[in-house]
Formats: sequence, C-alpha cells, structure tokens
Amino acid sequence: MPDGALTAVVDDTIWTLDRPVWFSGVRMRARTTVVRLEDGSLLLHTPAPPTDALAEQLRALGPVRWLLVPNCWHHLGTPAAAARFPEARVVGPASALDRNKALRIDVDIHDARFGELVPELEALPLRGVPFWDETVLYHRPTQTLLGADIVLCACAKDHWTLRYAARLTGFYERVRVPPDARKKIPDRTAAARSIRAMLERPAQRLIVGHAEVIEEGWRDGLARAWRLEGVEV
Repeated sequence: MPDGALTAVVDDTIWTLDRPVWFSGVRMRARTTVVRLEDGSLLLHTPAPPTDALAEQLRALGPVRWLLVPNCWHHLGTPAAAARFPEARVVGPASALDRNKALRIDVDIHDARFGELVPELEALPLRGVPFWDETVLYHRPTQTLLGADIVLCACAKDHWTLRYAARLTGFYERVRVPPDARKKIPDRTAAARSIRAMLERPAQRLIVGHAEVIEEGWRDGLARAWRLEGVEV
C-alpha cells in the first residue's frame, strides 16, 4: 500500500490505513482507523507514526483532536502522533502506560467522562481478558464497531509469513481469537457478557486491527470465534 494512503470505509466519515509491522517473526498488517466526528474533528484509533504524507491527508480531512489507544498493546505509534498533533487528547487504558514510558494518557478509556466528551461513541470494554485490557467502540452515526485484537483473520493479501502462521493456528480466511490470547481468558463469563453486548449493537460492520473490514456475517464470525475458546455467547 502506498505510504500514507487512506481507504474510505464510510464516505466522508471513516477511513483506514494499513501498514506492515513485524510481530513474533511474522509480518502483519496493522490498521489505523480515522473517524470524522460530528463536530468535524478527527479521532485516530490505533494511531500510526505519522509520515508527512499522512499528516497532510489528515489535516485536509479535519483537525486531529483525539488519539485512541484501544488496549495495552496498540500504543506504539501514539507518542509520535501526539508529538505531531499536540492539540490532540490521548485516550487509552492506564495499563498501556506500563508498556510504553513515552506514552501519556489524558483521559482513561474506562472513565465515563470519555462518553460525555465524545457522545457519538459508546465504549464497550472487553471484560475477563486482562491480557489485552481492550475496549471496543461503537460509533452510532455509522453503526460501526471499532476493535483492535478481539479477532483477526489472514487472507491472500497478507505476507507469506502471516499466511503460513495463520494456516498453522487456524485463522487463515477464518475469523478467530488471536493465538497468543486463547489461553489467557481467566473469566469466560465476563468475556461472554462483553461479547454479547457487542453483538447486540445494530452494527453494519466490524473493523479490527488485523483483518479485512468485516461486514457480511460479522456477528456469526465474532460469536463463533469466541465460542471456540469456551466463551458461551
């Protein structure tokens, strides 16, 4: 994908940017999602380290006001994005601070104040999986769920290293819970309540960090993936 190329998902409201990252010996696509809020400002979900080209595209869309860290792993690009967009407020879980000393959090994602500041977004925390401490967002105007690691799915577009790993661990062309978290769900009852809350939202699509945008059949895919890990939803 060309450097800094944004792809429209919902016209004039949601765009995505995929970039390659190496993780545990495989090259994955990591996604930043850009949401234009009703006041015209932008929220960057899982910010990428902004190149000049990306910063120019973003400023053409609107002022960047929010940088969102969705869990305690998707934080690496946020310090650079915060330096590029100093007027933006950083939202995320306090648990991410232990993993990145360069990170700052202005609003804790578990604080009800975030919903008051950005009322078009509903925060849906994934309970029972402290390994991630993830919060999924429901964007009401576009009926879109925004996640990070709750599921993943590799396909022919991915690097051969990821395709190989995905075939071995069951997520090639199949929506699954990531392999590194499958044994790290200490409270399946709490996780089930959280996933059910997501399934109940009238969403048209699910956008996550490491898969194509999931539209048709997203509910079945999400529910099936978690049932395979013993989470009864």
